[in-house]
Amino acid sequence: MREITIQLTEQQEKFLKMFAANHYPGAKDNLATHQPIHVVQTQRVNHIPYSPDIADFYEHLPLAFCFDPSYQSWYKSETELVEQYYEYRGEDPPVPVKPFEEMKYTEVHTKDGDDIWVQDYGDYFAAYDVESVAIAWEEEEYEDVAFFFILEEARKYMEYQGHNLKEPRTFSYSSGYGNEGEYHHFWELLYRLGEKLNNLG
Repeated sequence: MREITIQLTEQQEKFLKMFAANHYPGAKDNLATHQPIHVVQTQRVNHIPYSPDIADFYEHLPLAFCFDPSYQSWYKSETELVEQYYEYRGEDPPVPVKPFEEMKYTEVHTKDGDDIWVQDYGDYFAAYDVESVAIAWEEEEYEDVAFFFILEEARKYMEYQGHNLKEPRTFSYSSGYGNEGEYHHFWELLYRLGEKLNNLG
């Protein structure tokens, strides 16, 4: 054992005290996790390009549609895309807007005088004269964005950074089963420092 003397800033003292007060063994802020590290997560949406060949693997996911070349604006249905496409152009759709399933296996007479037999999404959008439509399955997942020793501070972060986050949440990790590395020792050191400071008053 070695004793050392160190100087603490007011903020360091404040957080060490809070850490020890909120995260003692069995504390509710540990969320039943041993020596947790708390993470603020934000929701991200991955777009998996649509193909009928792999539909069986992703049929549990919703489809989204986009005509924006930069792939920034995605629509939750094919009808919404068609409506927004023509609203953006300041025009009316050439034929009444109906869902793909209603138009599937039907013939559509287009404004150019062509007859299109609708079998797939390509035919569907061709019937509305909408080009370059991207179709993708949307898969939502959570991404770690900020890490905290103190759960209360993680929750504060969600409040003041909320405008940069989507459906944020906190998630608490343990150091991992049988982890004998540095994390356990540093966590214990911070806790003991805070505990001593709290005992000093």
